[in-house]
Amino acid sequence: MKYFTRERYLAMQDCTEAAMDAADADWENAVERYDAYLQTIRAEMPECVRQLLDGFYLHDARVLSMGQRGDRFDISVQLDVPPNDLLHITYALTGSPEVTESTFPWAKESHPVDWLYEEMEWLREEDRNRFVHSILFSNGWEIRLPFRAVQTATAFPILPHPRSAKSAEGALATSQSA
Repeated sequence: MKYFTRERYLAMQDCTEAAMDAADADWENAVERYDAYLQTIRAEMPECVRQLLDGFYLHDARVLSMGQRGDRFDISVQLDVPPNDLLHITYALTGSPEVTESTFPWAKESHPVDWLYEEMEWLREEDRNRFVHSILFSNGWEIRLPFRAVQTATAFPILPHPRSAKSAEGALATSQSA
């Protein structure tokens, strides 16, 4: 990742006031540079890539599963934003996924793992568009997925339960009366 790096994220965990101020300023600068970069590649993005970036707030989504099947890579998450929909993302890969398994100092080999930050990168090629989706997870892992197309599908969760019991009761009442 170029903008939302593991090191930049770790710097934001320092609790001294001066370090926090410096890390926050550095992070905001990275956000501005990344947003500017996205604007320069937006015209090259197919609708499916724009839909993934604009249609879902992935920060703090709980990762339910990840796996590869041939030239497809699947990630299933439960979104943090109510109503805590389930989101399934399928990438049509153009190369092998790269996984860096560096862990954060506080991370243990336990679940849940949350989606922290991601970056989209356009790789300019003569005859076709190709993108790389880099994702940083709460266990410190970073994954880079080179792809040509992406599909998303959502569902309202029954299991795992939504993070809010109130929304789960409403969903069950709605489905029982249908």
